[in-house]
Amino acid sequence: MHCVLSARPRQELAPFVRAYAQRTVGPADRSWTQSVPAQLEQILNLEFGLLPGIRHRHRDVSQDTLIGGAQAEFSGTLGLRPGVESFAAFFWPCGWSQLFNIPVRETTNHFDDAAALHGAAIREVWNRMGEEPTFEKRVAILEAFLMSRLSHVRAPGKINIAIQYLFESHGAVKIPKLGRQGALSLRQFERLFRSEVGMSAKAFARIARFQATMDAKLANPTRTWLDIAHCFGYYDQMHMVHDFEQLGRNTPTQVLAQIGDVRPSALISRENSETSESRRVS
Repeated sequence: MHCVLSARPRQELAPFVRAYAQRTVGPADRSWTQSVPAQLEQILNLEFGLLPGIRHRHRDVSQDTLIGGAQAEFSGTLGLRPGVESFAAFFWPCGWSQLFNIPVRETTNHFDDAAALHGAAIREVWNRMGEEPTFEKRVAILEAFLMSRLSHVRAPGKINIAIQYLFESHGAVKIPKLGRQGALSLRQFERLFRSEVGMSAKAFARIARFQATMDAKLANPTRTWLDIAHCFGYYDQMHMVHDFEQLGRNTPTQVLAQIGDVRPSALISRENSETSESRRVS
């Protein structure tokens, strides 16, 4: 039985972590492939069973530990098969960078071996989590590790503040306004944003709206696409469809069908509590 568990972070980590999730593919389940469209979270993937087939930008990046950041376009596919047991921590777009004092651009459009980037500490956490049989205990181990990083966090800079604002507003903010808030000219802000994030502020805002649109439909499947398009500020439904074709390589309905449970329930639903929940798929 394919099973997905998800949970919200503890309060102290909520400014950095959005959600945790674990997928287990049972021995009787079929193999299948999910699409991974453009997205903005920084994501830590930890594998405790057979490795899934992770294709990123036409190359296989499957590893026991992976860290990736914002993806400015359709980033690849996830091949699942019986025996896969995957754990993921979804961070805010600069959450991992803040905890580990690394530039956001270092993870943008990348999925790299987390142990190679961050040394023995990640490998030790992976080993300890692998020895525990339950999702809840694995979350506790990872959170203890992340809590130890809080003393290293610096005050967010102008661009980190802009990143968070753009993300939480679903991209519905004028870029010149962000520059003025940071006492920067539009040209200065755009240059600094691209330098620190690895993509333009306009592209980031576009993906923020695209993601929010997907999550709104996933959270409430009975909502019409027309209602969602209007809610998130698209000129019309065809404008939204164009974004889905560019960032997800398909129509809105097909993008959601092809991503499956890539975006777990604790990530997409604000109504969820901070306790873990499961969704079983037969």
